[in-house]
Amino acid sequence: MPPKRKLAANGYKLAEPLEQGTILKDLSKQCWKLGPSIGKGGFGEIYSAQKDGTDDKTYPYVVKIEPHSNGPLFVEINFYIRHCKAHDLELFMKKKGLKTFGMPIYHGSGSHESSTGRKYRFLVMNKFNSDLQTRLLESNGQFPVDTVFKVALQLLDVLEYIHSCSYVHADIKAANVLIDKSNKQCYLVDFGLATKYTMDSQFKPNPKKAHDGTIEFLSRDAHQGVSTRRGDLEILAYNLVHWLGGTLPWTNLISDPNMVQKSKEENMETPSKMIKACFGDNKSSPKAINAYFRYLQTLEFNTAPDYKTIGNILLSGLKESGGTIGTVLTFSRNKTKTSSSRKNQSTPKRLQSKRSKPETTLSTPVYDDDDDDDDEDDEENVTADLPKSIKKKHKMPDTKLNQGTKTDLAGRKTVKKRLSKSVDDITKLDPPKGFTAAMKEIWLKKQQKDTKRKRKT
Repeated sequence: MPPKRKLAANGYKLAEPLEQGTILKDLSKQCWKLGPSIGKGGFGEIYSAQKDGTDDKTYPYVVKIEPHSNGPLFVEINFYIRHCKAHDLELFMKKKGLKTFGMPIYHGSGSHESSTGRKYRFLVMNKFNSDLQTRLLESNGQFPVDTVFKVALQLLDVLEYIHSCSYVHADIKAANVLIDKSNKQCYLVDFGLATKYTMDSQFKPNPKKAHDGTIEFLSRDAHQGVSTRRGDLEILAYNLVHWLGGTLPWTNLISDPNMVQKSKEENMETPSKMIKACFGDNKSSPKAINAYFRYLQTLEFNTAPDYKTIGNILLSGLKESGGTIGTVLTFSRNKTKTSSSRKNQSTPKRLQSKRSKPETTLSTPVYDDDDDDDDEDDEENVTADLPKSIKKKHKMPDTKLNQGTKTDLAGRKTVKKRLSKSVDDITKLDPPKGFTAAMKEIWLKKQQKDTKRKRKT
């Protein structure tokens, strides 16, 4: 009897190490040869790779591998298959007039059975240089102002694309931003929390999905379990403050999501209050950051953001700092005084939600090891001033703290097969064309439940 697999700190099974030279065959029958391991994610191993039959010692690709029973990569692969093929990204770039674009290209995915009989999912993408979190730590927790706005503009393009696909990313942070070898372009990765945003006419908090994501940067909508486009933009805003060297006022409350949510509600009542809380009286913050927060206050939970207006705000910040679009990203600051707390900061972690396992850092569905789905069906298938119309004071509507969603972090029970909203979305599609076997099963169960409810009524 084989030994039981170890569990990661997040409660999911870890992938066993695979030998260098292992061949993986994706859904399109392309074979990939694994190179040396280049790191570990929260749920599995990450390897350098090359196309089998080539002798490229630079290993220009990476392969992300997780046990088949884990949910995060299932969600991510399905997003990549649907929206990240080269043709899809090229169309968006042409439409927006972009020379570069920070959305990774989907190169392949599939399932692999190891020599020990264990089954894994894998995703193939380009290999990048490093991640923004590493650069942040090397820079004593603060980037030059022009770099912050360059990165912000690049991420805004990616968010606009994701939103155009009816999804939100929900976990923007430095650790999920990779930098290319030229040090000019950033790429947003890790779509394990990607989910369709709400189009409801009323704001409906969902306690089961409350606090999903990285608590430090989570939007107020996400604290209430609601996925919104303005939520992604709010998450980005908190990151910009963090990268500029500001202090998010809830930093010392991270262990209690409800207290973090309360602090965000209080400090985000007005942009000036938020800026003062982050930068203090004696620190000057870029005018564009204030304008960005003011714009966020004008957004309803279900309205489409004006990405052009946001881009102009961020561009004004770049120009004010003396930066230029398309130039190399610089990360070190000269003679920067940084508090010891920021020097010793660690990578912000996703905290568990009510539907997670104990000590789980990500809320995603868990699938049984006997899932024989090989995923083949998936393959088939410029000034900071705001316009007059939004200069009036606005409050972010519908985001009052939900008193009925208190969370007991210490006493949560393990819940298996709890579907995240990402997977719930597939049950709304009809017919289930291009679904995997697992997705079809979810869809059929949903249909059966709906039929029973109709009979009762």
